Amino acid sequence: MSGPPVLRPVRMQPLWISTGTLLLSILLPWPVTGQFHVIGPRSPVIAVVEEEIVLPCQLSPPRDAGDMEVRWYRAHSPGLVLRYPSPQDPAEPQRQDYRARAEVLLENATRGLVSLRVRPVHASDGGEYTCFFESPTYYNEAKFEVLVTGTGMAPHIHIESGNTKGIKVTCTSTGWYPEPEVQWKDLQGLHLTPASETKTIEGNGLFHVQSSIIVDKSSKNVSCVIRNPVLGVEKGARVSVADALFPRNSPWIVGLAVFVALLVFSMIIISILFLRAKKAKGSLKEENGSLKEKHGSLNEKHGELREQYEHLIKQKEEIEKENGKLHEELEKRKLLGEEGLKLARCYAEGVTLDRKTAHPYLQIAKDNKSVRGGDVFQDLPKCRQRFDTLVCVLGQQIFFKGKHYWEVSVKEKIKWTLGICKDSVCRQGEIQLSPEVGFWTLCLNKKNDYQALANPRVPLHLEESPEIVGIFLDYEAGRVSFYNVTSLTHIYTYRECFREALRPYFYPGPLHNGQNGHPLIIQN
Repeated sequence: MSGPPVLRPVRMQPLWISTGTLLLSILLPWPVTGQFHVIGPRSPVIAVVEEEIVLPCQLSPPRDAGDMEVRWYRAHSPGLVLRYPSPQDPAEPQRQDYRARAEVLLENATRGLVSLRVRPVHASDGGEYTCFFESPTYYNEAKFEVLVTGTGMAPHIHIESGNTKGIKVTCTSTGWYPEPEVQWKDLQGLHLTPASETKTIEGNGLFHVQSSIIVDKSSKNVSCVIRNPVLGVEKGARVSVADALFPRNSPWIVGLAVFVALLVFSMIIISILFLRAKKAKGSLKEENGSLKEKHGSLNEKHGELREQYEHLIKQKEEIEKENGKLHEELEKRKLLGEEGLKLARCYAEGVTLDRKTAHPYLQIAKDNKSVRGGDVFQDLPKCRQRFDTLVCVLGQQIFFKGKHYWEVSVKEKIKWTLGICKDSVCRQGEIQLSPEVGFWTLCLNKKNDYQALANPRVPLHLEESPEIVGIFLDYEAGRVSFYNVTSLTHIYTYRECFREALRPYFYPGPLHNGQNGHPLIIQN
């Protein structure tokens, strides 16, 4: 039977990316340590309706993806399919039709393999997908195609007699995707032309097929074959027109009647035995009734005591939480606030950016007062002063004593990191920002997700998002304080004993879908 080329289903394995693909990606030259490629399926993935599909994406070279943010998108029907590690984000909500069906598989995340599983598959799931990986210093994506298919029910053939033109034979089936092919054949295998044929899409997106032919009473066997054009799977049904119109008596009909009679007799006997057993159990239930009532009263008292205990525990937790808030508020008022910001501004510093330390992806203004993330890797001289993996830049000023203050505009940005670091920090290879390695910083990861990058990280809940952030260093006191200049409030303070020279730190964040293109601008 002729038809379009057949695509065979891709069998889902835990490591779906081929060894050859991984070897090729490892041998490819890498411009800088810490960067990576994302490799998705190279050929279209076949997904069967109502089953599950696993879509793997592999980092090359392999590395631990557990601390990365991973997102999947649809190309032709926009919207977020799934985000890891935080699936819900008001700024970029997950598509409603994937909330109960999509999940991330992390069994091999330490080797750089993260997969998206969707189950059950819907007919609307076909099309182009994008998986996007983002580390603290780099990001990359891969695109691949998903073909959805489904093999429906075996055809059902119905015969209608009485037509003066002949006998109408109708073949129906449902649950096919994409649109299937229908063929009629006679006893010799020759194709028959249908008198009518309809293919309609049902509410679940699958095709319902109905095809009819007209034959004469002399016709013997005819068959209806329905074919899935993607998988090449066929399902058919055959019928004898003469036997269907003029059925003959068969010995198996007599045997069936005897079997049904024996089955009815057996059911009557089983019902009688069941009623007797039920009556015998009645007396035992009455004896157990009183014991159950006593047990019920004890359970009720136990439940009341448990509710009282849980209520007391909840009150205790609320009191401790309230005490913590009061203590935190007293500390903020005692240390800083609007008066503290006024004091800090007395030590304003004219900070500028040091181009020799800037990562090649960064674009720095001619006056060295602003920086933005770019998408072009610049050919810059390699030196020990320049960061080759962490996409950041340092200030030219070096502080080893005294008080210093500067302000940075973060207006219209959705991701940034600011603060100070040791002048001696390593600038080559992968770097984890924390005070232990010489970084005292504050960041915005996404809308309203502010964090102090301590160890462990400290979530910050700001009543008003800052458009300008102030940084105040008191070297001798061992304090680095951050201010929301917009609302004239204190955000967070690090306490440390400084013994080395320090420099301002700036990370403008990557470009993403046309967002975060505004620069960090030094105000003073």
